[in-house]
Amino acid sequence: MKTAPVSIARQSVAAPRGAAAGTRPVLILTIDNGAAHTKAAEAIAAAWRRGGAANPVEIVEVSTMMSPFARFTHVSLYLWLVKNAPAVWQRIDAYQKGRPATSPDWFYRRECRRLFDFARAAGPAALVATEVGCLEIAALVKRDLGLDVPLAAVNLDYDGDRAWVRPEVDLYCLATESVAAELGRHGAAREKIRVWGVPLAAEFGLVDAAERGRTRTEICEALELRPFKPLILVAGGGEGLGRIEEIVRRLAPLPVQLVVLTGRNARLKARLERIAPPATVRILGWTRQMPDLMKAADFSISKLGLSFYEATACGLPIVALPPPPGAERAQYEFLAQTGIGRAVKTLDELARTVLELLENPNLLRRMRNRLGALGQRTAADELAGWLTEEITKLDV
Repeated sequence: MKTAPVSIARQSVAAPRGAAAGTRPVLILTIDNGAAHTKAAEAIAAAWRRGGAANPVEIVEVSTMMSPFARFTHVSLYLWLVKNAPAVWQRIDAYQKGRPATSPDWFYRRECRRLFDFARAAGPAALVATEVGCLEIAALVKRDLGLDVPLAAVNLDYDGDRAWVRPEVDLYCLATESVAAELGRHGAAREKIRVWGVPLAAEFGLVDAAERGRTRTEICEALELRPFKPLILVAGGGEGLGRIEEIVRRLAPLPVQLVVLTGRNARLKARLERIAPPATVRILGWTRQMPDLMKAADFSISKLGLSFYEATACGLPIVALPPPPGAERAQYEFLAQTGIGRAVKTLDELARTVLELLENPNLLRRMRNRLGALGQRTAADELAGWLTEEITKLDV
């Protein structure tokens, strides 16, 4: 069930058989400062391939084309601050929300020169960006190279920084109406905004009780767990962030089974393997089995971010501790307001909530019903369709 972490310098998704040689690619710019942006890019690329368009699609992991200094400031330092100095990051994040740019144009031009050269050589048919800094770079590429191509901005968050609004953008793909209103206040034209949700892999979606039961049986057999005993998914995102070790220590004595995902955090995985009871706890690193794990579990204790949208799509209730400063705070508040999960404040409250959910299956059922009422989003397919139409218009 475990796979190696995604490492994309320039991941090419082949065009459908029969496509004309030399067709211009759709470039999807993302950055590996957390798994969410890359997963969204992969979902868009997969939707594009399903649509049968002739143009190839390439995922460009921007940090691999940055200078070492820019890679440090935009990836390494960011992840360190979120994990080790959240109060400092909170101040930076609050300051950036109202700024017209996350970094000056000259900085991106100088520190991302390889990316500009790559885009010039590729001659893209369209540009997509799944993160705000990537969007700033994509807008500069479009402007500086004089590209007459569509540019789509894909915001995965429950809030919208001012830097998302750029004149080169042709479409904003947003998660919620509240983000649409926020970007509108920042100056985004309403006719460019689409509230399609967050691009997710097609495997994330609601299934009926029978399918959920079959998936649960398969997962439990593969992990040598018992399908009729409560199963909780504990996840810390791609970087294994959050208080995962403390959560496992607190919940391991309870009458539950835990599947714990540590992402690319090998040290956390090793520590947990030393303390986890072998009969009831399974520790996994990076895995492509997340859709099935979400369909198999009774509920999840998880870091928010993209996992929030994936769980919502699968109808899986989430219990969440307070997240670090940033966009996940809005998701945490949404949990508290809507009853689709639980927003808890402490480990003690988390343990009490777990027991409450285990003792009240009707409460879990109501949460699942509320999740189902939110409806299914098809952002990746919607965006792929829009790109196809825009590219066709330009090629006529």
